[in-house]
Amino acid sequence: MLQILQKKLDESTQCPLCRASMYWVEAEQFDQELNYHECSYCEHKVYQDKTLNCHCAACQSNRKKLIKEALHQESYKQKIKGKDKDFIEFELTQLSFIQKLFLLSILDDQVFENSRHDEFIDWEKIKYAPISPNYLYQKSLMKRMIDQHVLTLKDDASESGQYYINVRLDGYSEPSLYSITHRLRLWFYENLSQGIPFKSSDEVKDAIYEVLYEKIVQFIQFYCKLWQVQISGNNSLRTLCYRLLDRLAVGQVFYLMQTALDYLHQQKLLQPRNEKFINTNLLKKTVQQYRERSLEEKWVTSTLPHPPQLQMSKMAEVLFFRFLNCDESVFVQPIWKIWEKVEPRLKFYALKRCMHCGSDELDVDYDADNHVTLFCRSCKHQDHYFTL
Repeated sequence: MLQILQKKLDESTQCPLCRASMYWVEAEQFDQELNYHECSYCEHKVYQDKTLNCHCAACQSNRKKLIKEALHQESYKQKIKGKDKDFIEFELTQLSFIQKLFLLSILDDQVFENSRHDEFIDWEKIKYAPISPNYLYQKSLMKRMIDQHVLTLKDDASESGQYYINVRLDGYSEPSLYSITHRLRLWFYENLSQGIPFKSSDEVKDAIYEVLYEKIVQFIQFYCKLWQVQISGNNSLRTLCYRLLDRLAVGQVFYLMQTALDYLHQQKLLQPRNEKFINTNLLKKTVQQYRERSLEEKWVTSTLPHPPQLQMSKMAEVLFFRFLNCDESVFVQPIWKIWEKVEPRLKFYALKRCMHCGSDELDVDYDADNHVTLFCRSCKHQDHYFTL
């Protein structure tokens, strides 16, 4: 049923599978024009029409592997459900904002529609990647999601480090990893026009505090590493940092931490090992005293720019630069200043309802950064808003 009209070698295009040169093929099928690239070696096809699939040996083998993986996942879940009556499957929308952000940060650079990927997260391969601001934080996020059964082990070997994402999506009990990643990208990257990943705007504000606090921990760990000194965060340091972030920019908190650490190092008070949080508690006390004195004597706290040696984590990049559309100024402004700019729009999307029937089943049409049209799927009513 396929009629080849023209086939010529295109040496500028390489096969994504074997890197060989590809043919450019012009053809007709069912009286319709059909154009695609075909590999000169392995016969892999790349269609202009993304709805068409290649049926070369490699692609068929990959599809069989994915089907086998999905069947294995389903049988494993059924086995777990039989053993554990408390086993729960989640809707993707039920996860917290920080969990959705963490999942997208794991999957975004790994899962693409036109490339091969596993249907599970191989944590052992990526656990040291800069997914979150620091390793201990991403380890704790991972543990929390495993404990809540959001992530389930691929098999009975507890040390395997391979996890399925235990969520449902749009009524499907076994969505593919690409489907989950695609939905998360729509929520975080499409300017809120394709749905929202939060239940209330306060959930986003809590995430801003959490990610910036973990960035401060990343900074002090980086700074102490120069002296081969261990340090980490704890609840008392978190409480102090949250109070500081209410009034100061992250860059100013960096400066306070650097000044306090320099003083403790000069006085030889820092210990090589942070046993019983001795270094953390010394730092907290010193920063607290320095801050109190600066308020009494009305010092101006300097701002330290984001150190170029500190790698930007994927979570920070997605949250600040993609989702909130901020720039590097996010590190030289206090949170209240950042929040003042983004809160009205986040609140609008979190609380939107149809003016006619009150339904939240709405389609959103967003235009030119300031105009929103809502289409109610229940009563077909339309509302128009300006969000400036």
